[in-house]
Amino acid sequence: MKNISMIHINGKAFIYGGIFYTTIVILWPIFMVLAELEGDIQGQLLTIADNPSIYRWNFAIASMIAPAISFLIILLAFGISVQKRTPILHLVGVIFLVPYVILVSISYISQYTILFKYLSIGNMELASQWYFQNVDSMAYFLNQLGYSFFAVSALLIGYKFLYEKGLPRAIGILLSMSGSLSIVAFIGYIGKNDWLTGSTIVSGILTVPIGILVIILGFRIQRKGMV
Repeated sequence: MKNISMIHINGKAFIYGGIFYTTIVILWPIFMVLAELEGDIQGQLLTIADNPSIYRWNFAIASMIAPAISFLIILLAFGISVQKRTPILHLVGVIFLVPYVILVSISYISQYTILFKYLSIGNMELASQWYFQNVDSMAYFLNQLGYSFFAVSALLIGYKFLYEKGLPRAIGILLSMSGSLSIVAFIGYIGKNDWLTGSTIVSGILTVPIGILVIILGFRIQRKGMV
């Protein structure tokens, strides 16, 4: 933690932000498993129309992911000071979070708004175009595009932490790896390569420890009385 100090942000912001994000990314896979369906797209949509609750909860939780991790990234960008000064990279990185949050939030929120609008009127063709599990849907495209913006942000903001030791360096490595894999996933999506597109799952998994490390970072800041 040498050379790290707070800039106008109390350690509690890191603790609460980290707890909120970690809780979400732990709950989401559980609901994903509960909401998992078999059969073709049409059959899955019919099942969802008959039993919508779990599917709605799944994506209600998912829609909080982008704002939650963006809050952590902004804290990391402007909330602490380290040896490597990269203010321009920080600013650009935060700017790239805006389209990320917008696109990914539309993708997830559409699963309990737009999708159900079409299901309610029995228009399965339009519903399938907004069904997240359909890789050719608008919802899936917006999600993949959104995470390409996240990738740039993670790489730009994680860069300065690579020059540190301990917790900050671990956070920098995780952000860099997650961002790199998100780019690989988007390339795979454009090239219709399912193996590369699957990198998005690993990219998401790598963000889970970030929440935990941010919580620990917050407690250390609180203990050292840095304000």
